[in-house]
Amino acid sequence: MYVRPEARGLGLESALVARVIEHAGSVVEELTLAVEASNDQALSLYRRAGFEEYGLEERALKVAGRYYDEVLMRLILVS
Repeated sequence: MYVRPEARGLGLESALVARVIEHAGSVVEELTLAVEASNDQALSLYRRAGFEEYGLEERALKVAGRYYDEVLMRLILVS
């Protein structure tokens, strides 16, 4: 998910995540995602939405010769 810098801080991120979760509840049992490990704002957003960390994929991305780890997260929608 990406929100343009000029649109950040308006609550759009939370609203978008909430809408995805709402829709997904009638379609799938679980949502999964990956977040670049140093992206504290995204991690916080997903934690607030109920996602929990279940793993770390080291060196998941390589951009301009630099590796980045990704935090794996999930939200179970059925009990």
